[in-house]
Amino acid sequence: MRQLPLYIIAVIFLSIVACKGKKDVAQPAPPTVDTMAVVTEEPTPEVPAEPVQAFYYERTVCFGTCPSFSFEVFSDGKCTYNGRNFVDMIGMYKGQATEAQMNAIRLQAIALGYDTLQEKYDQPMVSDLPATITVIDGKRVMNRYQGPDLKLLYAELDSMILRVNWEGVENKNQ
Repeated sequence: MRQLPLYIIAVIFLSIVACKGKKDVAQPAPPTVDTMAVVTEEPTPEVPAEPVQAFYYERTVCFGTCPSFSFEVFSDGKCTYNGRNFVDMIGMYKGQATEAQMNAIRLQAIALGYDTLQEKYDQPMVSDLPATITVIDGKRVMNRYQGPDLKLLYAELDSMILRVNWEGVENKNQ
């Protein structure tokens, strides 16, 4: 029993000695005007992101008189059109779509459940059918054989092509 008080005294003594051995860690002083770096340069302006493809619409050739063209719209509304066969505008064109036109395409795609469609509707054994390829905000659908009914989406894209003010682009290969 005599050893218990000695043991308690020894533990207290060691605790006191151990605490005194620790040095206080000095906290850094908060920055003052004298120690703060002063930025004198103007902030660099943000570089606008490059426009990305918002929509792509293509009708491919067939052995008959199928219209063949490609139409591309970028996020800033800039458009390109390349008419190949059996269309009124043959060659390369550029133009500008409005935000309202772009929203109409997106709304039509949402209404048709475009984001849930498969990437490809095709049957390689069936020949001489043109394909219609669309890309809406990164989602691609190739519709050639027994695919979904996307006539309303195609009609909206065709209407957009008709409403853009097109300017011909010179083809340097001619």
